[in-house]
Amino acid sequence: MKNLIQITLTILGLFVFGSVTMLAQDGRIKGKIIDKESNENVPFATVVIQSDAKTDGTSTDDKGKFDFEKLSPGTYTIVVSYIGFEDTVIENIEIKKDNDFVNLGKIFLQVNTEALSEVEVTGVNKTQVSKIDRKTYAAKDFETAQGGNAADVLGKLPSVTVQPDGNVSVRGTSDFMVYLNGKPTNIDATTLLNQISSNDIDKIDIITVPTARYDAQGKGGIINIKTKSSGIQGFAATATGTIGGAPWANDTDKYSGHSMRDDRFVGGINLMYNTEKYSLHGSFNYNEKNVNGMRIGRARVLVDDQTDPYTYFHMNAQGERPEWYKYYSANVGVDFHLSATKELSFSYFYGNRNNGRAAYYIYNTFDADASGNTIGGVARDEEYIYNPNIDNRYGNYNTASVDYTVDFEEGSNLKLSGTYESSGLSRELSNTNYFYDTKEAIDADIENEYANAKNQSAYGMSDDTPLQGYRGSVDYEKVLESGRTLGVGAQVQYVGIKGDFYFQNDLVTDDLNNSIDFDRTVTAAYIDYAGSGDKISYNFGLRTEYGQQNTFISNTSYLGDFGLSEENNYEQNKLDFFPSAHISYQKSDHTKYILAASRRINRPSLTKMAPFLYRRHFEVYVIGDPTLESEYLNNVELSYETNIGKQNINLTGFYRGTENAVFRVNTTTTQIENPDMHAILQEDVLIRSYTNAGNSTAIGGELTANLFVNSWAKLLVGGSLYNFKIKGDVFGYAVDQESTNYSLKGNMNVDITKELSSTLDYNYTSATVTSQGSNDYFQAMNIAFNYAPEKWEGWNFSLRGLDLLSSNLQGLDTNAFNNQNQQIFYQETEYHRNGPIVELGVTYTFNKVKSKKAKKASAEEHFK
Repeated sequence: MKNLIQITLTILGLFVFGSVTMLAQDGRIKGKIIDKESNENVPFATVVIQSDAKTDGTSTDDKGKFDFEKLSPGTYTIVVSYIGFEDTVIENIEIKKDNDFVNLGKIFLQVNTEALSEVEVTGVNKTQVSKIDRKTYAAKDFETAQGGNAADVLGKLPSVTVQPDGNVSVRGTSDFMVYLNGKPTNIDATTLLNQISSNDIDKIDIITVPTARYDAQGKGGIINIKTKSSGIQGFAATATGTIGGAPWANDTDKYSGHSMRDDRFVGGINLMYNTEKYSLHGSFNYNEKNVNGMRIGRARVLVDDQTDPYTYFHMNAQGERPEWYKYYSANVGVDFHLSATKELSFSYFYGNRNNGRAAYYIYNTFDADASGNTIGGVARDEEYIYNPNIDNRYGNYNTASVDYTVDFEEGSNLKLSGTYESSGLSRELSNTNYFYDTKEAIDADIENEYANAKNQSAYGMSDDTPLQGYRGSVDYEKVLESGRTLGVGAQVQYVGIKGDFYFQNDLVTDDLNNSIDFDRTVTAAYIDYAGSGDKISYNFGLRTEYGQQNTFISNTSYLGDFGLSEENNYEQNKLDFFPSAHISYQKSDHTKYILAASRRINRPSLTKMAPFLYRRHFEVYVIGDPTLESEYLNNVELSYETNIGKQNINLTGFYRGTENAVFRVNTTTTQIENPDMHAILQEDVLIRSYTNAGNSTAIGGELTANLFVNSWAKLLVGGSLYNFKIKGDVFGYAVDQESTNYSLKGNMNVDITKELSSTLDYNYTSATVTSQGSNDYFQAMNIAFNYAPEKWEGWNFSLRGLDLLSSNLQGLDTNAFNNQNQQIFYQETEYHRNGPIVELGVTYTFNKVKSKKAKKASAEEHFK
């Protein structure tokens, strides 16, 4: 550890404090290419310099910079081009004498637009823009997600799948890093994405193969959410409000008496104030959503393998399952433009959430064979259970960061960053069982609030898991004499969680209360080398991370009964190396190839590690495993992108191989060879946990097309097809699962008139295998109409129809067989969420200014 820090500081010292730059002996022109829409650097753009005496070309580096040296006195023209963007021409750049230096500063590229007439020019921007290491999507094009959250927007993107319960995955894996405005976060990804309002999002980056400069954490790569922060000079504000729901689905549960609503309320305001010296931005958002639904499930557990046929304990359930989501968040940021070369930025994000679900299930339990038939004519010993089950999660979190950036004259730059995170997230789960001989007896006892049950058991579980996190980094980049760049950096990040768990149960005599003290420190350093030639650009990098992790469990008395280690302390220290490579080949002005590869790590979350025993339903307990180890991922992608007229097509072939994969697995109390198990749980149920059990691979392709039908319509179509394999050993039983997975997504934007536009999207995701079963297919269709009347400048009205097909269903099957081909358990579950849903939204923008397009610009405009 100490040696690693010393090596890192030595490298930084050599480049930050020991670099000596030779002054150019001839004329020089340099600049930086920026995406006008996202305000981001454009790496590997083509830059051509022309004069009467010469024509030469280069490509921008991974920071969007270019530098022409050894220029003779004269007048020059710069032409900047990049696939998917309009060419930008800068004329009349003068080198007046030897050693003359011209810094063009920021040069902005505009996404391709199309002229509607000779008089008026309007634009149809691309929904997706590809760069060497990412795909960037404009959130404004997914109108059906407005009034929702970041997860709703992500669900429209080709590489991303969002389950009806809000869980997000990238190409089939839910383990990825979320960056907020370029800053990594330690908060659970699903929690954070459901917190950020879609109305506050400007762009979304999907980075499936990150370079060495990024954290190596996360199998699915990185999702970077960029909120709205830049605007016109002066003051601007946008206020939004949405109401909606499915009132025809409002109901009252017969058994609980609970009134179940299906409605939603959204409101927010976004503020910006920009001057030449500083920029201020901030927002506040509130999002409340109530969703009605139900669950149908069947489960069986092998209890006697000596009978013929085998005897299973069946647990079949059905009942109402309402959900609720209530979030509010605020963020503020300020950027100080200290000089042309120095900038200081501060930002703060606060979020508060309260979400959960209720489950009012009636269980029919009995002993029978696998098909539910009696064995040997013996009665099935039926029993009915009413199981009201409430799961509520709540809390708040904070993120604050500061950045200081310096650009040096010789083309080098230095960036210092610091981030602080804290959260106080808690959970409460209540679970009561009322036992009866018949379902009719349950119905008859409703008025008595189930006081006449022949017996009952009450469970209560709660936790408190506050998080503290710190991160500091330094990044330095030097432009070498050859025009290539060398970057080095170091980073230290820490996250600590001290959590408590409380378990109340009338039947369990064991003390299941517990606490955990978890801390993880990752010290990292990287070096990368980037350059470009006439047609080829590249970035090669190496990142090293030293992870120190310690987990302390206070109560281990019951862990052995679940097949877990009974140690109190678990320590993991490891040094890892993560290479990355990105190569771009610009075959022509309209076609390019990108080859990218990297190695990554996925350190398990505390959710999967904490050995807290939750009873999720009557038939399922969940417990984490503190011995989980990290997964390692090898990623390779080959992309082909071309423009055919106005159409843009991107085809990507990919391979993802995961070593030491963590599987979510189930076993049963009868399969755990411990006579004390029934002393704890006193029942035959499923035990759900996580384990490092093998490897998984995904190999296939992904197609994305930006299709401009005409001047008033555009279509983003995406699809994927890949083979997914899981192979390993779960609790001594072999697992070998394979499926062909595919998806199809489409998003069409149509300008019906100058004032009225519409968006229609469709999403289909195929079924896929899991380590012990499969998840069913999912499909959804949504439509939105947007009306912006010219006579009411600044006002915008929207009408959205969500889940038009009433297909918001989530199904999963789980089962396992032992080595004698005996089925150990089977569980089939289907969640129904009511639809369709109607929403009405209104937006008002103060100080709204229409942007204008410029085809050419003189050099003087870029000297700022």
